[in-house]
Amino acid sequence: MARVETGRLVVQDASVRNLLQAASADSGDSYEKALGGCIARRQIPILDMIGEETGIPVAQVSVLKTRGPRSSQSLAVFQWQRGHRHGPDKRWPDATIEIVGARGVINTVYALEISLQTDITRIGGSPRCRMSMGKASQLAVTAAVLAAKPAYASAEIRYWYLCPWEPIQESQNAVLAPLQNMRGTDNVVLCWFAVEHAG
Repeated sequence: MARVETGRLVVQDASVRNLLQAASADSGDSYEKALGGCIARRQIPILDMIGEETGIPVAQVSVLKTRGPRSSQSLAVFQWQRGHRHGPDKRWPDATIEIVGARGVINTVYALEISLQTDITRIGGSPRCRMSMGKASQLAVTAAVLAAKPAYASAEIRYWYLCPWEPIQESQNAVLAPLQNMRGTDNVVLCWFAVEHAG
């Protein structure tokens, strides 16, 4: 059964904190690009955390959406905005990292999503509320698309949602309920990481 975990990462570098604070005050798009750049440049240890969890170093970054380098058994590749298709659906998590095992079988997939949305349950007429509803749907559907890919049949899907704040309990429930009711998502773990850069 799909499950939700939470984590916390405190940004130590003052210049990186300032960059992320300014981006988060500007827009979700600015924050996505700023945090994604910090991850790719290893200014915050997301890729190191994945390497420690899997025992496979994330040694390369690809910004090519379709034809870029792919992970091998000895190293993993951070693929920025790679599209994933299953049937008529195509989804674009902000980044994908595949961990490849023996005989080229993908045994773990990390999908990273970067957002300012912490309350994805609100319904209303403002743009922020509409985005919240869309994000709740996006997380569940993207996770289902990844879980249904034949290449990921033996893989655990670790979907990391990176946000400056911890989720409210209702948001965790709003994401988890659709995942648990979708067929084939038993191998999905949604990890909500609060990337704290205040102060």
